[in-house]
Amino acid sequence: MDRAVVFSVAFCILVVVVVPSVLVRGCDFTVQPREEAQGSNVRVFVVATGKMSEMPLEEYVRGVVAAEMPASFGTEALKAQAVAARTFVVRRMRQFGGPGCAAHPGADVCTDHLHCQAWISGDELRRRLSYLEYYAYARKIASAVESTAGKIVTYQGKPIEAYYHSASGGSTDNSEDVWSTAVPYLRAVSTRFEASEPSFQQRVEFTIDDLERKLGVKLRQRKVSTYKVAGKDVQVVAEEKMDRPIEVLGASQAGRVKEVRIGDKVFSGYSLRELLGLRSTKLTYQVAGDKVYFVTTGYGHGIGMSQYGAEAMARAGKTYVDILKHYYTGTEVATYARLAPARSALH
Repeated sequence: MDRAVVFSVAFCILVVVVVPSVLVRGCDFTVQPREEAQGSNVRVFVVATGKMSEMPLEEYVRGVVAAEMPASFGTEALKAQAVAARTFVVRRMRQFGGPGCAAHPGADVCTDHLHCQAWISGDELRRRLSYLEYYAYARKIASAVESTAGKIVTYQGKPIEAYYHSASGGSTDNSEDVWSTAVPYLRAVSTRFEASEPSFQQRVEFTIDDLERKLGVKLRQRKVSTYKVAGKDVQVVAEEKMDRPIEVLGASQAGRVKEVRIGDKVFSGYSLRELLGLRSTKLTYQVAGDKVYFVTTGYGHGIGMSQYGAEAMARAGKTYVDILKHYYTGTEVATYARLAPARSALH
């Protein structure tokens, strides 16, 4: 009986502790790149540490996928994210004739998602997840990167600006509706696939004082009123809220604000979103008393690939190539190593 108990305990330890440990170490967030993807290192400025790090391209892509897209998403969505992330960095890598990271001289990219792409290390992913989650998600991410190793999105044979965002709220926009420059492959497309996904609708409240301080505007106007007092005209000067403190001057077909007047200044929708920390420029507003309410739909700038749209397409049976070609108009998926010999190929 004692021997049976000892055997049972030993078996449980083997199954519950030893085997998962071996499996986790076995996957350990690693990728075996294809032959054409080897030999390419990325110089990454890691914002969290303030240091430059050089790493294999596929290791960098793996960290971007882990940081930028939920690992619970479908495999084809993760593959699409891997290819988009790889395209983004290949276009910037100096060894391929790219300009590098403007914010950090000497780096190809940085880990600031507002400037380049978010990125986390395998150790950081391990800290964020439970033991079993790390095993499942690390292997899933690594598999998505490995199965697309070396693949990028191209337009007329050159790597594209592979912009992406979280959720479009129904439709992406043309690049010129956000950044003024028309790019042939960054065209507005329907994201009807997102219908069952969160709208990310958000209601944000600001006081008139808040907006004046954050935007450096005047939402009040000087008003002079004249009254008769003891037969004499007496002028009273006061500051009152403008009759129309906010006015949308232009919007895209998808409903995103392109230009808006707030008080005595005009802002692009993109700059307003950044200054106020809004989720999207697809917004409506309401002025009530001393308060201004903004309601936004979607999450992100709305250009290029919608990540939630990619997930919905993956669930509908679409491949990563289908997803990428849907969001990047007129593009192809190719192998970046074939572009490497010509340093001018990226321009």
